[in-house]
Amino acid sequence: MAIPKSKRSTTPLSVLVEADILVCYTIQLCTDEKRFPKRYRWCLTQQIVNSAVEAKANMAKANSVFVNDTETAKLRRLYQQKALAELAALSATMDTAFKTFSGLRDLGEPGRAQKHVNIAVWTSQLDKVKTLLLAWKKADAEKYKAVG
Repeated sequence: MAIPKSKRSTTPLSVLVEADILVCYTIQLCTDEKRFPKRYRWCLTQQIVNSAVEAKANMAKANSVFVNDTETAKLRRLYQQKALAELAALSATMDTAFKTFSGLRDLGEPGRAQKHVNIAVWTSQLDKVKTLLLAWKKADAEKYKAVG
């Protein structure tokens, strides 16, 4: 039996699941040559993918830190902060890509249907990850006040 959506709660691992969805979606979009021409891979889409992957990697690193003293609490917070920084970089680069390719929309060959990136879906997933990460970071700050 399914739990009604209103009664569901998020778990600390929800951020990792949502980050995985973001990374996979980002890779799918950025490697689709109908959405992003191959000639832009080295200068734009590679950076987008790298930021998404690094954000997820830093969240995984933060999750792997067992907090039992001040030093490990600081290390976990550092990885969470690095993940937030990568999400900010991802957001900025996504914005650049969207502006670049929405401008190219009209330059396509006549009669050729082009796929376009749905920026609303992409940014919605990014916002979801960022919100969950901030909530995790806040919960950790409260939880580990007594440590150290």
